[in-house]
Amino acid sequence: MSIYLLATLSITYLLLLFLAAYASERGILPQRLVQNPIIHSLSLGVYASAWTFYGAFGMAAETGFSYLVSYLGATATFILAPLILIPLLRITRSYQLSSVADLFAFRFRSAFIGSLITLFILVASMPLLAIQIQAFVESVHVIDSSVPRHKIAAAFCVIIALFSILYGARHASLRSRHDGLVVAIALESIVKLTAILSLTLFAFIWIHGGFSGLSEWLSQHPEVLQNMKQPPESGSWRTLFIVFFAAAFITPHMFHLLFGENATEKSLTLSMIIMPVFLLIMALCVPILLWASQRLDTVSHPDFILLGMSDQLNQQWFGAITFIGGLSAASGITIVATVALASMMQNHLLLPIIRLPDSIRMYKWLLWIRRSLILFVMLGSYTAYVYLDHHYELSYLGLITFIGFVQFLPGVLATLYWQRASRIGFLAGLIVGAAFWFFTILLPVLLPDASLITRDLLDKWYLFALLSLLINTLTMILVSFVVPADAEEQDTALSCVLNALPRPSSFSSDHETLEDIAQRLSSRLGKASAQREIESALALLKLPMSNKLKPLDVLRLRNILENNLSGLLGPAEATAVLRPNEISSKGRYKSREIHLLENQLENYHERLSGLAAELDRMRRHHRFTLQRLPIGVCTLDEQAHVLFWNEALENYTGLSAEATLGVNIAALPYPWSEFLGHFTRTNDTYQPATTIDIGGSTHWFSLHKTHLDDQPEKGLILLVEDETEHKALANRLAHTERLASVGRFAAGVAHEIGNPVTGIACLAQNLKLETDEPEVLRTGSQILHQTSRITRIVQSLIRFAHTGSNDGHSEFAPVHLCQCIQEAIDLVRLDERGKDMLITNQVDESLYCDGDEQLLLQVFVNLINNACDASTERAKILIDASIHHDRLKIRVTDDGTGITPEHFPRLFEPFFTTKDPGKGTGLGLSLVYNIITEHYGTIEIISPANKKQNKGTQVIIQLPLRQSAICTSVGYLN
Repeated sequence: MSIYLLATLSITYLLLLFLAAYASERGILPQRLVQNPIIHSLSLGVYASAWTFYGAFGMAAETGFSYLVSYLGATATFILAPLILIPLLRITRSYQLSSVADLFAFRFRSAFIGSLITLFILVASMPLLAIQIQAFVESVHVIDSSVPRHKIAAAFCVIIALFSILYGARHASLRSRHDGLVVAIALESIVKLTAILSLTLFAFIWIHGGFSGLSEWLSQHPEVLQNMKQPPESGSWRTLFIVFFAAAFITPHMFHLLFGENATEKSLTLSMIIMPVFLLIMALCVPILLWASQRLDTVSHPDFILLGMSDQLNQQWFGAITFIGGLSAASGITIVATVALASMMQNHLLLPIIRLPDSIRMYKWLLWIRRSLILFVMLGSYTAYVYLDHHYELSYLGLITFIGFVQFLPGVLATLYWQRASRIGFLAGLIVGAAFWFFTILLPVLLPDASLITRDLLDKWYLFALLSLLINTLTMILVSFVVPADAEEQDTALSCVLNALPRPSSFSSDHETLEDIAQRLSSRLGKASAQREIESALALLKLPMSNKLKPLDVLRLRNILENNLSGLLGPAEATAVLRPNEISSKGRYKSREIHLLENQLENYHERLSGLAAELDRMRRHHRFTLQRLPIGVCTLDEQAHVLFWNEALENYTGLSAEATLGVNIAALPYPWSEFLGHFTRTNDTYQPATTIDIGGSTHWFSLHKTHLDDQPEKGLILLVEDETEHKALANRLAHTERLASVGRFAAGVAHEIGNPVTGIACLAQNLKLETDEPEVLRTGSQILHQTSRITRIVQSLIRFAHTGSNDGHSEFAPVHLCQCIQEAIDLVRLDERGKDMLITNQVDESLYCDGDEQLLLQVFVNLINNACDASTERAKILIDASIHHDRLKIRVTDDGTGITPEHFPRLFEPFFTTKDPGKGTGLGLSLVYNIITEHYGTIEIISPANKKQNKGTQVIIQLPLRQSAICTSVGYLN
């Protein structure tokens, strides 16, 4: 195969990647495909680098089945995604973290840690990138050795740098998803998997002759299986497992794709299936191809046996597929790692020491800085390749890098699961472990001829790797106990341990405004860029551009700004700009953060597990209880800002929790600012019912308060109880008692009136004995008639006043219905209102019912009074009755205003009235209902009675019927 064919294949393949990335970025490919979680899961196949595609054969030839550990370690990472990858995704997504350096700078609240880790990762990554270049160069050189290696390496680096710049550095923010890059890497994973599968199928069918041929050859060559089954060196496989477990998510290219280019947890859930299957297929192909090369007696370096088989088989397509697979493996990891390293260097090495331009061009300026850093990283990779000069096997160079990255494993696990890890402890462990790795593993490669470092050290790599990790972990634990984390670290650690629960920013000032935030941003970003960032955050929160934002809205704005700036400048810079004095002197969350924490716990409660989930369940139960209490509950911080405002208070005040939380109690709308604010400033713990005018109506509220934790400086709990109904009930009872007194006085007055009326009647009767004058006799007759009328009225008043005085011992007797209703009409007409009404009694004289006449009299008086109150002057009120089966059906119908539907459910409730204060007690219909029920009857109210005119009310009462004939037989008819 000529160099021209290789160049054509390389250019064609890379153009295909460019095309896929371009189509994704320009929207030619549908977004449903580009942002599909499966595409992101496939892009994680970048883990299978040139080390896996080529170096795995060399490792299998040397150590046998031990090569599987590299695949099993990564498989374990994805199987344990719910414990490691998904929590890390939540943290990085919540805080806009795009690299390992960002993660540790955020967790341990130190910009220095971010810078130190960036330098360490840069050094550790150089061997990894160098072997990708070496793999590509050697694959070309095996096929055609006429082209100098350094020219092939230079061309590869230039092309990769160009691709990385075009599709890995398109946005200023590091958190902007590069869809083109992800699609291109996913395509590379498919290409290398397809390449190795096609080569394996060819070898299995055409070289081995299927299962039977392979089994026969293995039986004839038992030493082949014996070599594959050789036991690994003591402890090496365990070390390999840990190393590759960590490499699957800590290396910069894997971290960038797992978290920087990922927006959902679904892709990580899918990767729990896709990646183990992907790695299993790659792993199973290795022994089949290795045995095929041994069967053909291929003379080639173990790392490049596939290319040697191509020459021996004289099959150019075999070599072409091998070359494309190796190119995809080498280019994918190089592109992603270069982009990730450039971003880390920008955030943690350059931005802390340079000043950003004070203009909107800052975003382009940041972009070109990152692109320049991509070129710098590629230059460093090329230098490392030239320096190493292919003296070492790919598998060993890969191990050097992976052992370096495993030094971050204790810190990652502590971030997720150990809150007590301190900044000093992490730094001490990392420095000690990294130093041990450098002097025992990396330095022998950099100085292969040094007299103090022998080749024996290289052969003990697994022991040194394990020791470095052990020393790192123990040092971090011991130093963290000796020098514990400060309050700031503990707060951040708690956020991480709770599976990425976002930590709200603290208030640095009680009166912070939008203008204050803008000034802070302008000092670092410039006015134009600061304005742009604020407008973007306000649009996301759907808030107006106003300097009168509520305190809680200012807090939410700062959280969004910090997250966005973390993606733009890194978490250290974002904290330095927005929160220079973020933590309180006691190292606690400031009070106003509590409500934001509550909201965030609501958003994340389904993601919590274990003790955190149980505690959150208890918190939700208690919060729900407080929310649904029938009395108002309000909690205040030490500065009298509202922390909690339950539903009862919302109903009392008309102020929503969203409008009050974070607001000083004295800044609430009138009258609550004065009513509640004054009580909080007094030493009293109880304030009896006090009147407040709300919407033109009077309400009574009583207040209670207590201190949080029995310490005034911790805040207050206020209880607000609505006493309005109790006060109104007491007033109605008093009014009812006054009416009862008036009734008793009226009965006494009526009785006293009877004596002089009787005397007048006697004198009038005596006139006819004393004179024969017609005029005098006519006058006497008129006097007798009027005294008789007075007597009837007085007797009716006395009977009505005595209604119910028998305390429930009613004796039912036949009641003449027409006469009872007429007496009720006469009583109603004594009132001025009743005189103006046209009340018609159409009840038949023959109708009787069983009952207590006085109680029924009260029923009809109440019903006719209600009809009069609901009607206009000179309105008609009709009372009639009919027989329905064995019951009397009595109807009281008026043409009044009717009853509104919302009042129907409460018509028979005691003390419910729609009349003006002082004009009704609300007991009338309640008493009517009770009396009718005692008489084994029913009552029904229909409103409107006149459907066409939509007015009037009809009350229908049904009582047991007594026939007049029966009454006659007992001599009752009058």
